[in-house]
Amino acid sequence: MRADILRNAASNFAGGALPALVTIVTLPITLSYLGTPYYGIFTLIMAIVGYFALLDVNVTAGSVKFLAEYHADDQHEKSCQVVTLGLYLYAGIGLLGCIGIALAAPWLVHDVFNIADFREPEALTSLRIAAVAFFFSQLQSYLQSIPQGLGRYDISGRYEVMFGTIVPLLTVAVLLAGGHLVAVVLFRTLASMVNVYMLWRMVRKLMPTFAWQFPERALARAVFGFSGFAYLKRIASISGEQADKLIIGALVNMRALTYYTIPYTLTGRVFSLINRLGAVMFPMASALAARGEVDKLNEIYLVATRYTIYLNGALSVLLIVTGHTALQLWVGEAIANQSAAILALLAASLFLDSLTNLPTQITDGLGHPHITGGYAVTRGLLGALLSFVFVSKMGIFGAALAHFILSVTMTTAFLLHVHRKTISVPLLTVVAKSIVPTLFHLSWIGAVGWGVQYALFPSVIGGVLAGLAMAALMLGVGVRFILRPQERTAVFTKLGWR
Repeated sequence: MRADILRNAASNFAGGALPALVTIVTLPITLSYLGTPYYGIFTLIMAIVGYFALLDVNVTAGSVKFLAEYHADDQHEKSCQVVTLGLYLYAGIGLLGCIGIALAAPWLVHDVFNIADFREPEALTSLRIAAVAFFFSQLQSYLQSIPQGLGRYDISGRYEVMFGTIVPLLTVAVLLAGGHLVAVVLFRTLASMVNVYMLWRMVRKLMPTFAWQFPERALARAVFGFSGFAYLKRIASISGEQADKLIIGALVNMRALTYYTIPYTLTGRVFSLINRLGAVMFPMASALAARGEVDKLNEIYLVATRYTIYLNGALSVLLIVTGHTALQLWVGEAIANQSAAILALLAASLFLDSLTNLPTQITDGLGHPHITGGYAVTRGLLGALLSFVFVSKMGIFGAALAHFILSVTMTTAFLLHVHRKTISVPLLTVVAKSIVPTLFHLSWIGAVGWGVQYALFPSVIGGVLAGLAMAALMLGVGVRFILRPQERTAVFTKLGWR
């Protein structure tokens, strides 16, 4: 089981790593050619399309679960029924969302969001094209989940790497060739169509005996029943990712939205990579709980928590201390001056959010999605309210501050709850063995980096030196104090070190 967990975790991580790197590298070029206001409109269009994904009732969660079960039991007919149900459903969701976005486009562009009059025609055309992209994105989302249900994260990761890398690179090519906002959105829509076609061919190879099978009522009820609570988390996820951007677009302007989106994109991409490692804990927890191996599950949970907290904490400290330098080198000093404080708050917020990742996977795996779903909905609603209040008073800094306040409040409440109700490991044990040692080491490393950058070398060079010094210290501390002796020995043996 350990080998399967590591393989799937590595594949899931790789599926996001290279696309994240390419996105980060190409963003300054895209920003330069589109310009700050139009990049804000592009972000707004993506946020609108993302919010219409609330129509998706997250049947992918139930589909992955039952497809895995039926495939393991060689129940080919039921496997076909699950896939047929998912494809019909997501085609319907995509069509409904496509029509909704196209009909709402004039009202959104002209009346809701703060877009300059002379930019409205291009924004309207782009949003209508993006409506078509929504249809294919829904099919793409479901097709991507099928190999995961079959236990082939390596294949789903391979396709994520391929399209996640090609799309931003060719987006830059479109801009270099003279295209602008409409051309970029049109290209990305065509790329989504191609992705759907290739994913469908992949599914047919994985399921050579696939045939369209109308799902039985009991099977459909089981899939929808499991997916219902997962849908609550999807609502919160979409609200958390898009609400603040839509509010900024409505209450402030497109330039401010760009200043907020750039650090949001950087932190989101970086932290999502570590969270992908923890996603495989969901099926693992289900399997161990079914076999009654709770002690083994608790041991794995403690070790995984220690490592993920250290990785996410290290990323957060690096971004907080050297954020201005990173932004200055990445997108220029003008944007760095506007976005550095936003970056620091978002990095701290996402670190706090990451503390709930593994407990969420374990709680769902133990069969309590109503708990994680309830907290997710509460977080989504409260987040939208806080964002509206703080953005109206403080602009984009208010959006970041609202995110931080929400993270402190909801993370604390969630951890207290699940460690009382679902996870048998006492929270004080997690704090003592994972959180406190990690934060202690990261605190003094962050202080060293802060001293290097702001006391010894207050310049871009100082920021680079501080980042290198902290990275070296984090690596040493991670090997010496965070890795357990047996893992440290295994790593050294693998590298041929004594």
